[in-house]
Amino acid sequence: MRRIFTIAQSEFLTLVKTKAFIFGILMTPALMTGFITFMNYAEGHVDTTDRAIAIIDQTGVLFDPLAKAAAEHNQENGSGEAKKGPHFLLNRVDPGTRSADEVAVDLSGQIKSKDLFAFVVLPAGLLDAKNELTMKLYAQTTSTRDVSNWIETAVNDEIARQRFTAAGIDQKLVEQLTTRADIDSFGLVERSVDGTTVPAKEVDDLSRMGVPMFVLVLMFIAVITGAMHLLNAVIEEKMSKISEVLLGSASPMELMTGKLLGIVSVSVLLTIIYLLGGIYALISFGRPDLIDPAIMGWFFVFMILAALMFGALFLAVGSACSDLKDSQSMVQPVMMLILLAYLGSFVVMRAPESGLAVGLSFVPTMTPFTMMLRLVMPPGPPLWQVLLAALLLAATTAGILWAAGKIFRIGLLMQGKPPTIPELIKWVRL
Repeated sequence: MRRIFTIAQSEFLTLVKTKAFIFGILMTPALMTGFITFMNYAEGHVDTTDRAIAIIDQTGVLFDPLAKAAAEHNQENGSGEAKKGPHFLLNRVDPGTRSADEVAVDLSGQIKSKDLFAFVVLPAGLLDAKNELTMKLYAQTTSTRDVSNWIETAVNDEIARQRFTAAGIDQKLVEQLTTRADIDSFGLVERSVDGTTVPAKEVDDLSRMGVPMFVLVLMFIAVITGAMHLLNAVIEEKMSKISEVLLGSASPMELMTGKLLGIVSVSVLLTIIYLLGGIYALISFGRPDLIDPAIMGWFFVFMILAALMFGALFLAVGSACSDLKDSQSMVQPVMMLILLAYLGSFVVMRAPESGLAVGLSFVPTMTPFTMMLRLVMPPGPPLWQVLLAALLLAATTAGILWAAGKIFRIGLLMQGKPPTIPELIKWVRL
């Protein structure tokens, strides 16, 4: 046992004392802050290039109202330094005696020469409710969502107005009767111990997206940091023959166990540092109600099991390879498991109580990510699901540790061509 702790301490200090580790701790929050700042900046500084749009109005009555709506839109977006968005510059196109194909080719040429951004065809009969006609927008770029959405809304508003007018219905009355009401999201109203009613708290972006994203990214960082270090460390020791020296004083299982414990300790240290930073941020934002010790406890459980599971897989891959080049192809399936768990978690964020989310929670390689997201997103999973997921993950981790130990024992002294999958399976059966 002493040898295992000595190896674990050596692995822990080797990684923690490096400048890259300290730099990574400082840079990760800085990069996340920079990313959020950039997204906010990009959202508030959209492209303000004016859009010249040609309109082929086959109805004969929609262009003037559409031009009026464009003028109002341009005024709302401001001008000069205060400009908030692009202006829509509409131009009526009269085909005259030209065919529709000739007009389309001519306007397409103007778009290619940058004289136009797009052109729109409003077919005749568009005002008739009995006709199921569609407007057509032509452009060279696929970035036309702002233009197409505005034209669709403006044209449909005018079509509705003219239809109501033709039916003898006052448009102002229609606007009054169809006024929409906004909605705010709240949690549940509860009753305290003394019988008083506790008002529901409003659900904001921090609780809806901020905390889940923090948990997801923290789990990914805690798992991938240690796993990649194990892969590189084992291969470097094999290449420099250090592993042969280490096996002279410790068994392969002791060596593997010590390395895993050392890396898990690093993951725990990372988690503590970032959790303390997250707690400080929540208190600074005036949201200490989002701090839940029980959820933090479950995070450590799932994170430690995930670090052991993926760490063992990376150790097995590293021991079976003789150099870093060989490991690149063998480690890809394991990396795909981590990336699949990370990306698949976004399905859970959209619907944490859906059947798919519940099913993914019981897939061992995805459990640490998906179950933690469900825990931090109300109403949260039943306790039996959390316990069952933890048991399945623990059993899977134990099985992977056993198989990785078999591979590690044989592969650590192997040199030359990396083994194939059938050969690795044969090693496990020995």
